Amino acid sequence: MTNLIAHKNAVFQKLPLTAGSSFIVKRYESPYFETPWHFHEEYELVFCERGFGKKFIGNSFSDYQEGEIAFIGKNIPHLFKADDSFYQAYAQQKPSSIVIQFSEDFLGKDFFNSPEMVTMKKILVLSKNGLLVLGKTHEHIRQIMIEMLEINNIGRLYKLFEIFMLLSNCDELQPISPSIISGININDSVKMNSVLDYTLQHFREDISIAQVAALSHLSASAFCRYFKSRTQKTFLGFVIEMRLNESRRLLRETNLSILEICYECGFKNLSNFNRLFRKQFQQNPMEFRRNQGL
Repeated sequence: MTNLIAHKNAVFQKLPLTAGSSFIVKRYESPYFETPWHFHEEYELVFCERGFGKKFIGNSFSDYQEGEIAFIGKNIPHLFKADDSFYQAYAQQKPSSIVIQFSEDFLGKDFFNSPEMVTMKKILVLSKNGLLVLGKTHEHIRQIMIEMLEINNIGRLYKLFEIFMLLSNCDELQPISPSIISGININDSVKMNSVLDYTLQHFREDISIAQVAALSHLSASAFCRYFKSRTQKTFLGFVIEMRLNESRRLLRETNLSILEICYECGFKNLSNFNRLFRKQFQQNPMEFRRNQGL
C-alpha cells in the first residue's frame, strides 16, 4: 500500500520500494481507480492497459482511452478515474494500468546530469506539463512495460534504459497540461478531492458555485479564489471543459443527434454549445463527427 499524506493542492503519495528495487514497476487493478488527486516526488509512466475514463494531469482535464500512455513529471498532481460503465459491462475485468515510477536520483544524484543522459534530462523537464506518448514510440514502450512485469532486477533496469532511449530519441510526445501545476503544501486536499468527485458526478446538471463552495466550507467568493489558485482555471470554465469533453466522446461513440448531445451534456441551447465547441476544438460538432468518419 502507498502512504498518502494530505497536501494543499493534492495528496502527497509516498511510494514504497520492494526489497532489491530502486524503482517501481507494478500493475494496478481496481473497479474505479480510487486513488485521489495526488502527487509524488517520482516520475511516473502510466500505461492505461484496460478500461477508459477521465484524467486530470496538472490543470488539464480530458478523457483517457484504453492503451494510452502518459509520462507525468515529479510533483505534478494527477488523477485517473475509470468510467463506471466499463466495470459494469465487463464485471470479470477490472480496469488496469501498468505503472513505472522512479525518482530523479534512483541511480545516484548525478545520474541524469551525466553526458549520456542530457537528452533524457530535457524530457524530464518537458514532463512537468505531462506528456502523451504517441505513434511507434507508444507501441514500443507499451510492449516493454508488459515485459517488465515478468522479469526483475537487472532485466527490469535494462528495459527501463530502453524506455529512456526511446523517449530521448523520439518526436512523438504531446504536452498534456498547458500550465505547470505543482503540489506543495500539507493541508486541505480533501477539499479539492470532494470538489472533483462532485463535479464529475454532476457536471451535466446545473451546478451553482454556492453548492460546491459548501463542500469546501468556503464562501462562494473564497471558493472561486481557491479553485483558481489550484487549477489556474475558473470553476465555471472547468465545468464547461468537462461538458465539452463529454460531448466529444458522445459524438464519437454514439448515434445521438447533436441537439440531444447538447442537452445531455448540460448545455441549454444549441447555438451556445456550437460556439463553445468551436472555440475549444477549432471545429463545430458536425465537422468533428464527420472527421471521425461517422
